[in-house]
Amino acid sequence: MSLPARQQAVLNQIERLLAASDPRLKATFASFGRMVQHQAMPVTEVISGWTARRLVTLGVLVLGIAGVLVVGIRSSSNNCPGPRSGPVVATAAVRYAGCTGSAGAWSKGTR
Repeated sequence: MSLPARQQAVLNQIERLLAASDPRLKATFASFGRMVQHQAMPVTEVISGWTARRLVTLGVLVLGIAGVLVVGIRSSSNNCPGPRSGPVVATAAVRYAGCTGSAGAWSKGTR
């Protein structure tokens, strides 16, 4: 494996500093290398289940949001409201007048 020149220079400098700080370190590392050279490399660790779990969570979340949107759209469809008793908010009166074809709400200035 080749590294860019800058990274190789940094690694070489670290190696020199470690060798200067502990002269026995190089010998210890060499003996460790000889002991494990015949062993197989460990397999790459795979964490299973995380991807499937995240996909299921995401699917449930998307379905929940879609359900809320469908319920909200269906409940606010263009059905005309029925007559109300008591004080009527101006926007509701205008909507009711638009549904019934009555111009009373417009002419009274409740717009």
